[in-house]
Amino acid sequence: MKSGFMIAALLLLSSAFSGTALAADRIYLMAGQSNMMGLAKTYRLPPTYRKTPSNVTFYYQGRPRKLAQFSYFGPEVSFAHQVARAFPQDHHIIIKFAATGSHIEQWMPGQPLYKGMLRQLGFSIKQKDPKIEAVFWMQGESDALNKTRASQYAGRLGLFIRSLRRDLKSPASLFIMGEVDPMGKDFPMVKLVQDNQRKVRSQIPNTYLTPAQGLGKIYDHIHYSAIGQMELGKRFALEYIKRAR
Repeated sequence: MKSGFMIAALLLLSSAFSGTALAADRIYLMAGQSNMMGLAKTYRLPPTYRKTPSNVTFYYQGRPRKLAQFSYFGPEVSFAHQVARAFPQDHHIIIKFAATGSHIEQWMPGQPLYKGMLRQLGFSIKQKDPKIEAVFWMQGESDALNKTRASQYAGRLGLFIRSLRRDLKSPASLFIMGEVDPMGKDFPMVKLVQDNQRKVRSQIPNTYLTPAQGLGKIYDHIHYSAIGQMELGKRFALEYIKRAR
């Protein structure tokens, strides 16, 4: 009887230790401009997306928040649900920092947005030298407004990626960007920005580009609708899951 009890206790202890060994913090940074911030109406989310998965912590504006807490949402909602299901043993920490209407020059090292983003990460992540799994980037629409910014986009985005990996001490972190595709005569340099996004993808290791084709937009033909944002978040997640370690 005693030996049976001991065996059962050892099996439980072994199971507990193996569960602890499997569990890990997966930390993600989501940054960019208005399509990362999100102008999709939260009331259009399906009920299952209005709850935060138990293994997800979402930080926005330097504080932990529930997903879909505000009137509008971005790609973080569907992304969170996808990775939570893909890696149920792990804790998923998502930090979002976005500035509407911002162009790439404002995100350069030393600029207020870059410094603010690093501060937000510091407020949100308490452990020393955390490993950032992936950076998700949805920005570039503002740079499609004129030729000067659009032509400089590849060089500036490349500097941003290299600097961020260095400052986060995560040289192997994935950088996954969404393809920009605002429509209308106000964005004459969209193709040039898209070409520069592909250039960066081909030149910088562990950099990937998710397509914008088929993503639904709201009336302005610039910002993604609820369906578009849910699909964008899924595309980000699937790109990450495919390459995650």
